[in-house]
This record gives sequence, C-alpha cells and structure tokens, in this order.
Amino acid sequence: MLNDEQILLKTAQLLENFDISTKKPEKLLRELDDIELEALDSILDDMKGEDIAFNALFDGEMRKVINFPTMDPSTDLGKFGNFFKKQDFDVDWEKGLVSAEREVSKHNLDDLVNQLMGGAPMPSKKKKIQMKIGKFFAKVADLSSKRDILYQKVYDYMDKMNYTGADGESIDKPWKIKAKMLKAALDEKDYESWDRISDQIGLYIPNPGVAGPAHYALTDLATKMAKYWQTNAGYIKKEINKIDNDKYSIIITRHPIDVMRMSDFEKITSCHSPPSRSGGTNEYYKCAVAEAQGHGALAYVVETEDLLHETNTSNIESAEQEIQEGEVFYDDERPDSTSGVSLEPISRTRLRQMRYYDTDTPKRWDDGTELAVPEKRVYGVGIPGFVDRVVKWADENQKEAIRDMPETDEMVNLDRFWIFGGSYEDTADEEGRKELLSTLTDIDEMHFTGKVRQNRETEDALDANAISGLLGRYRAEVEQIENEWNQHYAAVGVSANVEGDDEGGVYIEAEARITFKYDIDELVRLPNSYPTGMHAFDSINDIWGDIFDVDSGFVNKFSNTTVHVGCRFNLEHPDIGESALMYDPDGFNALCEILDKLDDKRDGFKATIDEFLKQEGYLEGGEYIKLAYEIEDTPFESYEWDVRYDGEHPPESYEATAAVSHDFNAKELGLDPRILFQILDSRDWRLAIRTALLASAQEAIGTEYHLDIESAKAVDSGEDIEYTLTFRITSDDPDERVKLFRELTTGEDSDMDDADNIKAVFNNVMAQFLNSRQPSHMQQNLDESIVRTWKGFLGR
Repeated sequence: MLNDEQILLKTAQLLENFDISTKKPEKLLRELDDIELEALDSILDDMKGEDIAFNALFDGEMRKVINFPTMDPSTDLGKFGNFFKKQDFDVDWEKGLVSAEREVSKHNLDDLVNQLMGGAPMPSKKKKIQMKIGKFFAKVADLSSKRDILYQKVYDYMDKMNYTGADGESIDKPWKIKAKMLKAALDEKDYESWDRISDQIGLYIPNPGVAGPAHYALTDLATKMAKYWQTNAGYIKKEINKIDNDKYSIIITRHPIDVMRMSDFEKITSCHSPPSRSGGTNEYYKCAVAEAQGHGALAYVVETEDLLHETNTSNIESAEQEIQEGEVFYDDERPDSTSGVSLEPISRTRLRQMRYYDTDTPKRWDDGTELAVPEKRVYGVGIPGFVDRVVKWADENQKEAIRDMPETDEMVNLDRFWIFGGSYEDTADEEGRKELLSTLTDIDEMHFTGKVRQNRETEDALDANAISGLLGRYRAEVEQIENEWNQHYAAVGVSANVEGDDEGGVYIEAEARITFKYDIDELVRLPNSYPTGMHAFDSINDIWGDIFDVDSGFVNKFSNTTVHVGCRFNLEHPDIGESALMYDPDGFNALCEILDKLDDKRDGFKATIDEFLKQEGYLEGGEYIKLAYEIEDTPFESYEWDVRYDGEHPPESYEATAAVSHDFNAKELGLDPRILFQILDSRDWRLAIRTALLASAQEAIGTEYHLDIESAKAVDSGEDIEYTLTFRITSDDPDERVKLFRELTTGEDSDMDDADNIKAVFNNVMAQFLNSRQPSHMQQNLDESIVRTWKGFLGR
C-alpha cells in the first residue's frame, strides 16, 4: 500500500495529464480548468503526508468507510416508518396519506351488562380514517393536549387530597391514573369530554403501548413526529419504499482531490463548486481550495451496492482497503482518472478542522490537538440521519481528544480553540462553532465559555482570479431563456437579474411564482390579500414542506371579472434547488426545467387552494367542509337525528347523512298493517313528510331548497312499524343547502331537533293522509292534493 506522500505524488502526476484544452459539452460533473488545476498543483507541491488533516484519526489512511443503517429501527427514519405499522395504518408515502378502518362500538353500561349476561353483542360499526400525515399528527397532538388539561385537573385534585400511589409517589403521570380518580376529580361534563377524547385518540392510536418509548408523552411524541415529517417529507415520500438497512454507506475522506472537488458531482452542488462549473464562485471556491490544503475532510454518501461492485468486495471493511489510492469518484470528462473505482456520491457534509491549545495565544499552529467537527448542513439528497451518523463516528473515534479539552472553572474554554481551512461556514461564526462542538461532544452550550476563533491565513494567501467578459453575454442568454419558459408555462412565471460581484464573478438571482386565476363570480365574497394569501399557500406547504415563500402570498382583484391568487416559490426547497442564486445560464435553465415540473402540478396545487378558500367561506363548497369538520370533531350536537359522514378527511369528504325514525301503531290508527306499509312505502308519503320536516328549518334560514332523500324504509318492529327517513347532503351541494341540513338536524333556530316536535310532524302528516278516507263533509281542511291522491287508494 502506498504511503501518504506516494498517494499525493500519484495524484499530482495524474492531474498533470489533464486535457484542459479540449472543449466538450458542459456537464454538472466536469474536470477542473487550468486556473483551478494550478491552485491544486501548488497544494500538492507544498504538502507533506503528515500535513493532511486528521492523520491519527484516519490511522494514516486517506479514506474511511462506515455503515449507514437508514431503516434501522433505532434510527429516526426507522422509528417513523414503524410507527404506522404498529398502529395498523396503511400508508401511501407518495401521496402522504394514512388510512385505516376501525371497528367502533357505541354502548352504555346496560349494553355491556346485557352482553355479559349472554345477551346480544354490543352494536358496532366500521369507521374509515384517511388523512394527510401532517394533519394526522396535528390532530393527535391537539386531542392529546386537550386530554392533558383534564389529566392536570386529576393531578391537582389528587395532590390537594394528599393522595399517593402504592409506591408513595404523587399521581403525576397518565399511567398512574385509575378510573375512580377520573370520576372523583372531574365533573360530569369534563368526564364526558375525557371519555370522548380518549375514544377519538383510540381510533388514531389503537396500540398505545408500542407507539413510543416507555412512559412517553403522546402530545410530545405527536409534535415531534409532525416536525420530523415536515422537515423530511420530500425525501421520505420519494425514498422510503426503496430504502433498506444497508442501501447506503458513508465514505469519510481527507484526500485533497475529494476535498477540492467538494460539490463537483452530479447530485451535489453548492457555493464551493469550481467557477468553471454551474454553481461556483471565486470567493467561495477559495474556501474549498483552503480546505484541500490539509485542513478539512468530507463525508460522502454512496450506494453500498455500487461500492462493493466497484471494489469487487463483499463487505465495506474490505472495500475500504481498495479505495486508498488515487481518485475514486467518477468524472465523465476524465473516465480514466479513477483508480479502477468509479463512484458517484449523492450527499455530502463537511468535517471542519479545529485545534485546541494549552494557551490562548499559541506560538505554533501545528502544536495543538486536532478535532474533526462535523457540520450540520447537508448538500445533495437530504437523507435523514446522515449527519447524526457522521457525528457518532467522530465522537467514538476522538474520545481522548474530547476528554482532554481545556477547561476553566469546570467549563470548556473555547478561547483556546481555533478553526482552520476555508472561511465559509454553513453553521457560522462563534455561536455556530459552539453549536457544532456541543453536538459532537454532547456537552450543553451553557458549559462552554469564550469563543472559537478562525484562522484564515491559508485562504487569504490565495489569489482571487477574476472572471471577466461574461456579464453582457449572460444577460442576453438569461433574457432569452426567461422569455421562452414564460411562454411555455401555464401558471408559473420566472424572472432573473444578472449581476457582477467585486471579485469579477457573475451571478444570476432568480425569482419564480405561481398564479391562479378565478372568475370573480366564483367567489362568494372577496378576501383580503393578507393574511388570506399567506394562509392559502400554507395549506400547500403542509403537504409539500416549505415549497412556497408564504409571506409573499397574495390575493388581488386583477380586473372587474378576474381575481388572482399567487405566491413566490421558495427556491431553497430541496425539490427545487438550494438557492435563488445561479452562476451561469445553464444553471438558470436547469431551474426553469424544475419549475416546469412544478407547473405540471398546478392542478393539484389549485385543488388545495380551492379547498382552503372553501373552508374559509370564499368559494362555494366551504359549508360542507365545515360541516364535516363539525361531525368529525364532535362539536356537532344533534339529539334526535343520527348524523354521519363518510369518514374521509373533511376537505376530501363527499357525503353526510341524517336519519330520523318514528314508530306507528297500525291498531291505534285503525289500519290494517298492510295498508300502513303501503302508505309509508309510497312516493307521496315521502314527499309529504319531507316537506313537513323541512318547513321550520327552511323558514329559519330563509330558503326554498329541499334536501335529497337517500333512503326511506318501514320495518316491522313488534306491534309497531318503525319508519326511518334518511336525508343526504354532498360536497357538490350549494352552501345554502348544507346550512339547511345543519339547521334541520341541530334546531339552532328552528324546532326539528326536538323529540316532541318530530313526533308531532309524523303524526300530523299521517292524520292528513287518514283524514282523506272520511266522507267529504267530515274532512278537515287538509292539503287538497293529499286528499285527492289517497281517496281512491284508501277508500275501501
């Protein structure tokens, strides 16, 4: 095996053979140009093997390979995926939907006693659950927080009573609470609320014993899960069904070529890319050059299968031995540049070199103790747990150096720490450096004193090479690209400015937005631009993550006939890019291509905006969504009507029903039961009873709308005949019709949710029908159409 100096010599010889004169089509992964090559040559000429950072940490080697168990159940991603399995949910990761069917039993104590005594089983029904993952955790957290308030009342009551558990400890956790404590501490209303909330939580968390760690707090768990989903939704949706335990491995490298090519890979781009590559600038590239001068290391994620195949090995330990020489990351401009191994990384993060000394003013920079401190920023594919795995490796392999960090008054003295290499920091300045050290060492920041200073000598010694003559050409190219794409888009618009910087570089600053057009007649009322525009696009971000810059959301009356609803895209979203800045027209065109894919999703985006506007009462259909939420969250109070909905997430729900029943006794009515069945099964009866039931509700809200009858049936019930009428409402119905449904079933301003009134309506309508059988001189002044209809039918 070659030693460090031989490796560096071989690398220098390899670079001397670069064909930098041949012009080839530009790629995201490309060779270094002559200026960049000159900078690297000077690095290799001046550097000795031991000068490369972290020689002891790497055991004198250039690269280390560590495992990266992305779906290990001990990792956050593994726990997240397993959570839904343990709670018996089906998950559509691509759509971000969870669904399940639960059996719900509605019973009272008498029902339970009856079943225990051998009677009929308690009645039950199936309830379907389907909702967005983000909404699911928000719902669970909301219910749990409400239940926590009730639990706190129990804790306070038991404390006031000086009551303790069998272990002598106070009652301060939900699992310590017994049923008798709830009944003693809560009044009837609070106890009913606790019972209702617990039943709802049971639908979402049917297996609470395996939902989280021992004695977990459900509110905290749901909140944490919601944040994890919001942060990682884009990646999880795309990759969770393809990831297994050993899909990825991590190569940690201090090789100057690997450090120099920081971000010079197809799936990874950042400000550190070479100026010759889309995405690079002189100033930040100087930082990468400084890191390559022996001051930094990189961690790259690669696919394990590719690593083992390229090295012709069966495990990562053997593969590590095969990647110590030369280049190992593929360059399609120099296909022969690698040493037989050609890997393509998909993610990376930096390990910064810090040193600490036994004095605040060291005389020799190379005397200090090295620490490899991982950054927290990830470039490329954002795989959850990547940084955590690198931090764990750095901690496990630097125990002694971490243990011996200088202290003053039992606090880590950061005044004796310096950070080396490039000046650009993802986690920046004194506070950022302290944060990174805290993450590595697991020492709380409050136990640090002083500040880590920065040594910029290496970077300051590098010349800034100006890039000239591009500004005018770039402006013309960008303008053409902008015009072509804006003519192509249906809902998206893009604009860009091309500017020069003080270093002679050129950058392109872009802005993109999406705009939806509504006919003003579609709106029930015109909303204010703020905060409606912001909240409208928040509803999309709940699904996609922060894809829109919601602060820029707007609702504008564009003309007397048109309203525009729009918002700017967040160009730092991982599905779009990492920045609103680009460094050549190709980079801008690549952004426009991504925006074109988002433009193709416009119908889905608009559907979400429509749902929001409906919920807020700006578009027709909002009353139904509001009704579905009321039924789902049970503030909907109907005593005599059996009100149900299809169980879908309210914005996606389609129909709701309300049923009411009444018992008729044929003997008391003086009818043959067969005749009574004929009456109740007739169309005229259905229309008459519908008219009578709806009358007071129609008058209360001032409408002439009726409700559709979903079903009407009469069944033998012993001596009586039970008649059940079911009304139906859907999300396609006008809002006024939904309001009629609500008024009918709740009786807020009418009287049709009262048992006596409902009974009177049924009996009065039946009396009208029966009255039609009497001789004309004995008939009361009843509805003439009913009389005519039933004289012939019943006059026998």
